[in-house]
Amino acid sequence: MIKLSLKEKFAFKFVLCEKIYQRWYGRFLSFGVDYWRLKRVVARIPNWLQWCSEWTKEGDEVFKKAEEAIKEGYKTKAKALFHEATACYHIGQHIFFIDSDQKEESQIKARTSYKRAISLYEEKEKPIRIDIPFNGVKIPGYLRLSNDSNKPLVIFVNGMDNIKEAEGHSQGTIYKQQGFNFFTFDGPGQGELWKDMKFNAKDYHKAVSAIIDWFKTQQQYEIDLGRIALTGFSLGGYLAPMSAAYDKRVKCTVGNSGLVFIGGLAGLKRLNPIWQRGVTYMTGCGTLEDAVNKFDWDIEDSPNLQVPLLFYHAGKDEVMPSPKIHAEKMMNWARGEKTLKYYEDGEHCTQNYLDEVFPEIIDWLKEKFEMP
Repeated sequence: MIKLSLKEKFAFKFVLCEKIYQRWYGRFLSFGVDYWRLKRVVARIPNWLQWCSEWTKEGDEVFKKAEEAIKEGYKTKAKALFHEATACYHIGQHIFFIDSDQKEESQIKARTSYKRAISLYEEKEKPIRIDIPFNGVKIPGYLRLSNDSNKPLVIFVNGMDNIKEAEGHSQGTIYKQQGFNFFTFDGPGQGELWKDMKFNAKDYHKAVSAIIDWFKTQQQYEIDLGRIALTGFSLGGYLAPMSAAYDKRVKCTVGNSGLVFIGGLAGLKRLNPIWQRGVTYMTGCGTLEDAVNKFDWDIEDSPNLQVPLLFYHAGKDEVMPSPKIHAEKMMNWARGEKTLKYYEDGEHCTQNYLDEVFPEIIDWLKEKFEMP
């Protein structure tokens, strides 16, 4: 039985309000789930406690259809359905911090479905699984190679609750099509690595540098490692610029809706109860009091960013208190070339403007790397 506080019960009662939850639809659709499937599943879920289980059931049904498609010889259909099943599993586990067992079970299924999907790719298009040694564990990730040699590398930094098999894959497809090499990974406290290493804000940049170290030792991929960019959404919108400030090999960075300061325990307590659960989940701590040392930061405590920064923020961001302050703080901290794109009526991660944001990021990176 899942135990919730009175405050959580009140907050979670409104999670499935269509007006509120539709804010996430833009990102969910980008993972590969069909709009009408999204509407059907949400409609049959009576309350937040059934969110993960119902989406996992849906993922199971889609996975079964994918296996049937293989038996019938429909390889393209099977690949698409395995990706959609992955999306269903991911949506189910997304921000479902109230039950780590359910969450982990759905993530395992997402990883299994994703592996089935990419097994159906032609070899030159197939995401390459890479495990990078880091402090006694291995950072799991997937590399999408450009069809041309000596192209830049974009490293995507996950948010609080995204996984490399969903958002990382969908973004990787976009970047690969535009001529970039793209690496997506689960860092400490995220996705596949969560069981082996929990989140600590003070050390996260070391994981990113370990990834760059590893690529520097590799020659077979023909990547131009003199042109490396970090991008990140949500929590990754803070982690990517922060990590770029620590590693001079990064030549430019993009952040979207980064939570750039916490404000100690008082700041954590101002977060929505959903995100408070996310804090204790990522850090592996039982309480906010225990977690605060691992989940407290101020971007101004990091070395000032010297490379070009493109930063997005949203005026109606429901995840963080006072979003405009975060944007101003980020701009004050960055000392190199910097561009702020502030959407007054934007939702978290500018989800209601992604049709503009994604191509703009691509154009900005191409300009910085002098790509046609």
